[in-house]
Amino acid sequence: MPESCIMELMIRATGEDDPKKQEWVQLPASRMKLERAMLRAGIASCGEMQMLVSDSRFPDEVNCALDFERESLFELNRLCHACSGFKEQDFKKLGAVCQLAKPTCAANIRQLAENLDQFDFAPNVHTPEELGKYMIQQSGRFEYDENLDAFYDYEKYGTERMNAEDGMFTDRGYIAYKGYISMEEVMNG
Repeated sequence: MPESCIMELMIRATGEDDPKKQEWVQLPASRMKLERAMLRAGIASCGEMQMLVSDSRFPDEVNCALDFERESLFELNRLCHACSGFKEQDFKKLGAVCQLAKPTCAANIRQLAENLDQFDFAPNVHTPEELGKYMIQQSGRFEYDENLDAFYDYEKYGTERMNAEDGMFTDRGYIAYKGYISMEEVMNG
């Protein structure tokens, strides 16, 4: 899978078993490229299409939120376009955001991806103490002095921080939403 490709799919008309009547598409792609692939596979509309994922750079949380039985190829493509500049760390953050927001379709995930800066992410942080330590030492929000390390109460700061924001621990780390509108409004554009 090339670096620019985020997801590779095999598409075919629903119920079609002939391997000659299926096409491979790499997303993101131009709309014209997708329409030509659908034509070659004999697919009249997205509603008559079956999609199978062969490869994906998305984290499991994104792949699991996508329902390929109901998803639109063009909406999946928009999601991949939205994530085309992502680094590995951005994909990890998006996975944690999906655990927090519980999106149900590609359009929701695309909105979250486009608003990734509305979330604070502390990778590999799983306790209030680790959160406090991360925020004080690594977030860049404070001037950390290692000579004062014994005087920092990381757990207390981490706990206060969690109580002040809408966040949670995931298997990827701590994620918190810091936007001004509700997450539902973010996901619905």
